Amino acid sequence: MSVGWGIMGTGNFAGAAAAPAIAALGDAGRLVAAVSRDRARADAFAAKHGAARAYTAYEDLLADPEVQVVYISTPNAQHAEQAVAAARAGKHVLCEKPLALTVADARRVVDAFARARLRLGTHFQTRHHTAFAETKRLLDERAIGDVILVQIEVSPGDAPLRGWRTDPALAGLGAINNIAVHAYDLLRYLLGAEVGEVTALTEVGRTPALERMVLALLRFHTGVLAYVNANQNVPYYQPDIAIYGTRGRIVGIDCTRPFRDGELRVLTESGERVAKHSSRDAVVRSVAAFNDAVVHGREPNASGLDGLRNVQLTDAVIASAREGRLVQVAS
Repeated sequence: MSVGWGIMGTGNFAGAAAAPAIAALGDAGRLVAAVSRDRARADAFAAKHGAARAYTAYEDLLADPEVQVVYISTPNAQHAEQAVAAARAGKHVLCEKPLALTVADARRVVDAFARARLRLGTHFQTRHHTAFAETKRLLDERAIGDVILVQIEVSPGDAPLRGWRTDPALAGLGAINNIAVHAYDLLRYLLGAEVGEVTALTEVGRTPALERMVLALLRFHTGVLAYVNANQNVPYYQPDIAIYGTRGRIVGIDCTRPFRDGELRVLTESGERVAKHSSRDAVVRSVAAFNDAVVHGREPNASGLDGLRNVQLTDAVIASAREGRLVQVAS
């Protein structure tokens, strides 16, 4: 079965990562159509990536009978309405993060796909970094015992907000929605647990300005504590993770961001081993995983519910930062 894909939103990431990942599906999937409000841009994107059709209205893409899966890569504020419209049109959706800007809208999206019995995925490709596939296996096997503490930094370096991401109405939040959401989702995935409470600070303080740095302390229901540093204003950054257990430690170097080469250092009672890892094919792996979930009727990794849980967590993080208090995470 070859799955027909449509791309909604022809920005940089869609062109540099998502469209090539769909092409990498081979016989399992193909890019059928793309949509952009700009006709020239839509035509150029379709021609470059081998799509049969280009549209200027997302309603036309949703009406295309050959499109079975829609990849949504539009500004954040548009995700919820476009995803619900896709569900009504009978399309599966892989949606860029965040799933929505509010908890209510995220829940509305999840409910729409549940009613339609369609697959909804949230594009948290960090789960598909090879280092984290191995880390997940080790944690599930309790190779380092019980996890006590996690420290993680996610950063693209000194990278100012650009384009629609400078508009609060379209972006919702700054570095939180851009990059921190990946770390929050990754920790939930690796630990197999939900966050109960958070305390957070941003460099803009208790103001509604779009942040470029957010520091968060998370307490999981299991008792694990985590420190997350997500920033877009540190030139000499470290995209690393350290997981401390009762019988060992896992350290990932240069592995929390896509398109990088790094290593995983696993220290246990029997010694330390080091393995090279890469996140350069993470988007290829995540798109292939969603395509496979559609073909075989499985829950995607990450799912729409994961997207909802992430919005609930980011809601708590920004409330803590702006109100200066510890916040319980809604469930």
